[in-house]
Amino acid sequence: MAVDGGMSVIMITRGRPALLRACLESVIAGGGPPEIIAGVNGEDPESLAVIKSFKDTVRAVNLRRMCRGEARNALVSAARGRWLCFLDDDTVVPEGYFTRLAALIEKNPDCSVFGGGQELYAGAGYFEAVVYALLSSRWGGGPFTERFSPVRGTRPAGPEKFILCNLIVDRKFLTEHSLSFEGHLTSAEENLLMNRMAAAGAGMILSGDLNLVHRRRSGLPDFLAQVFSSGRGRAQITLLSRDGFSAFTLLPPAALFLGGFSAAVFPSGFVPLAAAYGAACAAAAFSGPGWKIKASLIPLFPALHSAYAAGWLYGAAEFMAEKVFRRRKPLRCRCEGIL
Repeated sequence: MAVDGGMSVIMITRGRPALLRACLESVIAGGGPPEIIAGVNGEDPESLAVIKSFKDTVRAVNLRRMCRGEARNALVSAARGRWLCFLDDDTVVPEGYFTRLAALIEKNPDCSVFGGGQELYAGAGYFEAVVYALLSSRWGGGPFTERFSPVRGTRPAGPEKFILCNLIVDRKFLTEHSLSFEGHLTSAEENLLMNRMAAAGAGMILSGDLNLVHRRRSGLPDFLAQVFSSGRGRAQITLLSRDGFSAFTLLPPAALFLGGFSAAVFPSGFVPLAAAYGAACAAAAFSGPGWKIKASLIPLFPALHSAYAAGWLYGAAEFMAEKVFRRRKPLRCRCEGIL
């Protein structure tokens, strides 16, 4: 695999040693680049032991507990390659992934961002399969469904199509435009970066050649916590920068706020609205795969929308409070520096 400037695989990990091992094994077995960097974000001896078991094949970077943007920027600074391949520790890379990636980079010299979709894990349990169907449906993922489902073909794409668990970025473009991950965010740091890169003229390619397997949360509480965090991060980037704005992401919090207001002020009008929403959830559920999954999707759609909306509203309130009280360090910040 010959790519001008070289390539570095970068991932952050914490508290998931078994998933981390499976990810690293797939990267190495798939002919990964010579530089693989895993940053352990906080005290985590088990994950550090997993990385060290790969000896010189994987480089460990010890990070004190940091926000995600700061952690990724620290690893980017430690990397040597021009092409930065960001993976999550719960992904599994298929054979030939890096060879196909190198070919795409060679064929598209004017592009600075590459990415692919996600396949369902072959050994996924029932809840993982339901969540996969949930996020890859239009009623669940909206314009972002290709971030959570397999991509077909290869084509130029907008910044909303890319996700950090499967993202390749040209460091040269970042340097030339003084771009990096925004710090002190709960999540969604890649969305803001992608929007800023697009505004700076970056070409972006989405390809099914880069589809990989991404493990989902295996239980409802963990999944809803992740969705809440996603909404919280979306609010932060929306209020932080005009490049973080996406009209679609405002729909769930707006609907939750207006629904609550309607229920309190005009309850008789709220009933038909709630019924229409329930019918839409049922219609979306039964347009998808198998009967067992369809039945579970009906209550999960409102759970997904509500958790995201609650996170967004919480993140917005938190952000505004920090501005009012002029806090230098946001309440959400966990950064302690680098060891």
